[in-house]
Amino acid sequence: MTTVPASLPLNALEPERLEVLPPVEQNQTVIRVPVKRRESGTPVINVTFNGTQQFEMIVDTGASNTVVTQAIATALGIKPTTTAKANTASDRGVEFLIGYVDTIEVGGIVVNNLPVAIAPSAQLETGLLGHDFFHNYDLTFKRDVIEFRPR
Repeated sequence: MTTVPASLPLNALEPERLEVLPPVEQNQTVIRVPVKRRESGTPVINVTFNGTQQFEMIVDTGASNTVVTQAIATALGIKPTTTAKANTASDRGVEFLIGYVDTIEVGGIVVNNLPVAIAPSAQLETGLLGHDFFHNYDLTFKRDVIEFRPR
């Protein structure tokens, strides 16, 4: 294999002297989820709760936890069990009610018994799908699809 000095640009090497390594074989299932629309440039996808009800959610890589709107919480009959304070992109020390959903499913990925934060009234128009849902996956954002790859 050719060693390239740091000061030598790659295009200065002769092509026959470069060693090209074969791609690494990957036996990974890639789950592709269509992007329904974008909100402020961030992808929004359909998410199924409790196996029956589907809602639009923003895929928020900056959110540690999944946050549902008051409307989603009401539709799902989520019963708050505790509260928590968190900092958001727009405010600090926001108090959230915390409840549980039986399942959250996206493209065949299912997470069971997930605690969700319920946004205070009028604070959020679209729910946020957070890291607690997709933490076992590497995400690739494309124009019309998000790819989930198991880690």
